[in-house]
Amino acid sequence: MKKFLTIFLVLCVALVAFGKVEAATTVPGGPFASAINIQNIGTGSATVTVQYVNPAGAVAFTSTHTIAVEDVLSIYVPSVGGLASGEYSVVVSSTQPIAAISNFSDTNSGASYSGASAGSTSWFIPGVYDNYYGYYSEVYAQNISSSAQNITLQVFAPGSATPVYTNTKSAVPANASVNWGLKDLAELNANVTYSAKVTASAEVVAIANTFGSAATAAQLYSFNAFPSGSKTFYVPVVMKNYYGWNVAIAIQNVSTEAANVTITYSGGLVKTYVVQPNSAKSIYIPGETELPNGIFSAKVTSDQDVAVMVNESNNYNRAATHTGVAAATQTVYVPNVMKRYYNYSSSVTCQNLGSAAATMHIEYAGQPAAAETSAAIAPGANWVIYLPIKDALANSYNGSAQITANQPIACIVNSNMDEAPYSTQSMDMLYSYNGVNK
Repeated sequence: MKKFLTIFLVLCVALVAFGKVEAATTVPGGPFASAINIQNIGTGSATVTVQYVNPAGAVAFTSTHTIAVEDVLSIYVPSVGGLASGEYSVVVSSTQPIAAISNFSDTNSGASYSGASAGSTSWFIPGVYDNYYGYYSEVYAQNISSSAQNITLQVFAPGSATPVYTNTKSAVPANASVNWGLKDLAELNANVTYSAKVTASAEVVAIANTFGSAATAAQLYSFNAFPSGSKTFYVPVVMKNYYGWNVAIAIQNVSTEAANVTITYSGGLVKTYVVQPNSAKSIYIPGETELPNGIFSAKVTSDQDVAVMVNESNNYNRAATHTGVAAATQTVYVPNVMKRYYNYSSSVTCQNLGSAAATMHIEYAGQPAAAETSAAIAPGANWVIYLPIKDALANSYNGSAQITANQPIACIVNSNMDEAPYSTQSMDMLYSYNGVNK
C-alpha cells in the first residue's frame, strides 16, 4: 500500500462562489475566491486526494487527481462542482511529496500563503494589528488532530511577555478551522504592532491575514505562522524606495529569555535590537536613514530563537507578506509562477546563502527551452528572474518551476499585474510566497 503524505491548507477566505455566504473572515470586501496550486516534487506520478472540510468538521467534497513528476495541479475553487458556497479548510494527501500554496482574492485585493506539511501545538505570529494606521489582522487555526480540541490565541504588546488578550475557541472539530478577528478589541490599542501565539494540546496549523480598512486602500496580506523559531533567518528581498517598493520586517522572540538580535544588510549596514519574550520588534525599512535606497538582502541573527516576517508594498497599494527563511537547501520548488497569465506575471528572487559564489539554474514544468542558468552570484547576493522578459517562456504560462544551485539558496516569488496599463492602477493584486526547500 502506498503511504500518503499530507498537506493542510487553511482556506481561510475561500468563499467559493459568488453568492450569499456565512463566513468567519473579518476581511472587508469580497466575495473572495481561492485557487490551490499543488506541485509534485517527488520522483513518480502522484495520486492526490483533496478534501474540503466545513467549519463543523464535515467533509463537504472530495476529489482525486493525478500529477506528473514536477508538474502542478491548479484548482480554481469556484469551479469545483458539488462544492457549495462557503468557507473551508483543505486536507491534501498524496502518494508523492508535494508542495502547495493557496491564492485568494476579490476584485481589488489578493494574497498567498503556503500549505503546511506538519502541525505543532504552538504557532508564533510576529505581527498583528488593531487599527495600526488603518490596518487590522485576523488569525486562523486549523485543528489537524483526529478529534475535537480547544485552541487558544494570545496577543502580546511590544516589550511584554504577558498577553494583553487571550481567547479560546472550544471543541474545534478535527480538520476544521476557527478565526479570531482583532478589529476593535478593547484590549488592543491603535497604532501598536502586536505579536501573537496560537496554542493547543494537539497539533494545529495557523496563518494570519492583515487588511486595510476604512480610509486605507484595500491592501491584503497573508502569511504562515511559525511552529518554532531559529537563531538565524535570511531575508532575500529588502527594498527601500526601490521603484516605489518598500518593506517592513517584524522579528518576534519565541523564547523565554530576552533576545539580542542583529540584522546585517547586504550593503554592509548592521543594526542591533533587544526583543523581549513573545513580543516583536517592527522595522520599517524607509525609516532606516543609514540604509540607501535600493534592493538588498539581509541576515537576522539572535542569541535566542526568533521568527521573522516581511511585509512589502508599493505606491499603487500592491501589498503582500512572506516569511524569513531559517533553513536553506540547494533545491527550491515554486508551485505557481506566471507569465502574462490573465495579466499576472511573476518574479523569482533567490539569495545565495552559501560561503562561495553560487551558480543557480531554473527549469519550468512543460517549458524545457526556457531553462536558464545564472552567472556567478556572490555570497549573500540575489538572482532575480523576471518572467515577462524571458522570451523562451510562452506567454500565458501558468505553471511551476524548480531552482537548483551549487550553494544553499532561499527563494521568494512575487506575482503581480505589473505591466501597462495595470502597473499604475491602485489595486492590491500582489501575491507573495516562500519557495519550498527540499
